[in-house]
Amino acid sequence: MRFTRPHLSALLTLVVAAGCGARAAPSPSPADGVEAARTFYRSQPDYLSPVVLGAEVPAGLPDVRASTCGACHQEIYAEWKLSTHAHAWLDDLQFQAELHKPRPDGGDVTWMCVNCHTPLEAQLPRLVTGLRDGRLGQPIYVDNPSYDEALQLEAITCATCHVRDGVVLGPFGDTSAPHPTARSEHLVTEEVCTRCHQAEADFPELVLACSFSTGREFAASPQADEGRICQSCHMPEVQRPLVASMPARATRRHWFGGSLIPKKPEYEAGLAPLREVYPDGLQVTWGSLPTSAAPGQTVQAQLVFRNAFAGHRLPTGDPERFILVELEVVDEQGTTLSTARERIGTVFRWWPDIEKLSDNRLLPGEERTLSVEWTAPEVGSVRVVGRASKWRISAESLEYHDLVGKVPASREFWSEARTVPPGRSP
Repeated sequence: MRFTRPHLSALLTLVVAAGCGARAAPSPSPADGVEAARTFYRSQPDYLSPVVLGAEVPAGLPDVRASTCGACHQEIYAEWKLSTHAHAWLDDLQFQAELHKPRPDGGDVTWMCVNCHTPLEAQLPRLVTGLRDGRLGQPIYVDNPSYDEALQLEAITCATCHVRDGVVLGPFGDTSAPHPTARSEHLVTEEVCTRCHQAEADFPELVLACSFSTGREFAASPQADEGRICQSCHMPEVQRPLVASMPARATRRHWFGGSLIPKKPEYEAGLAPLREVYPDGLQVTWGSLPTSAAPGQTVQAQLVFRNAFAGHRLPTGDPERFILVELEVVDEQGTTLSTARERIGTVFRWWPDIEKLSDNRLLPGEERTLSVEWTAPEVGSVRVVGRASKWRISAESLEYHDLVGKVPASREFWSEARTVPPGRSP
């Protein structure tokens, strides 16, 4: 799937006309600037515009901040505060490093990348009304009179999904609340997620690419054929009151569990309990393993790993992500006799042109085997150690962005060791 820019004649830009002896046109009002920006954003693909243009505050509420919602929806608010969504702006140091990385032509791509991390129009301090000379890296900005800095810090906040046109949307819409409510069919579809989790586009003039294909992957999955949606796994169902004074009913958790690698080291304690709720997508088991090995005998052990739970490729999303499955054979003296490793993910060349070099990510249900071979030592047993880890960013990229010690790069989610004792010589 490849997107191209809309024809430039469709873009609305503000032009102040002046001529010899002519009276200068008045400066555009803030409202004019906002309307021009909304017209521009509507001409763009979804991922190049805010998810919510406007977002009128529902009657009865002072604002649409998550803290305001949390005054009544306390349990949901507590879950959201642990989520990756809540930490998708300034807490996401990897994203911030990419966002502010110098472009080869000095272009400004910030406006293109912020919309899924701060999806509300009111979260943007400046809005784009057009492109200077039609160049993506040359946006024409106007100040946003409705900018709310506190709302921006909430990143992907409640109103992203639940507020439209002054109404709070939910899957039921039948509650008595101090604000307008309505039922939303959209909230119980995968489209509410793929609005941001499906963005594939190339911008060669900027040496920039979006490579987020989770929506397309899910659409082709057995889970989609079975009628499941993203929320089926990432927002588990729970029976509880929507607010403390109401009876319990079926709602969903708002942790949005994924890799569960914390954005910062200090978030580890909050995320750790969630690993009991969300299974890791990759299931790892032992395959063949010798019961003993005679001195000098060549033997082999295997790990079997399978995308058992994810309705998309593993890993998915950010092309920096990968999974490592490893085997190591160690003798009684601690000497490594043999190793095997498989890196699961995409490999891109980012410069001077962007090109996907390889993609060995696991399809839903796909299974593979990793084997390690060694020669049994003359004396003693050996330990065969298996490990599997998820990586948000490589060690090289971590160092390049000066994020060492600031961002947890990985999380080991499976580790087991088996002993192979010595056997008799033939």
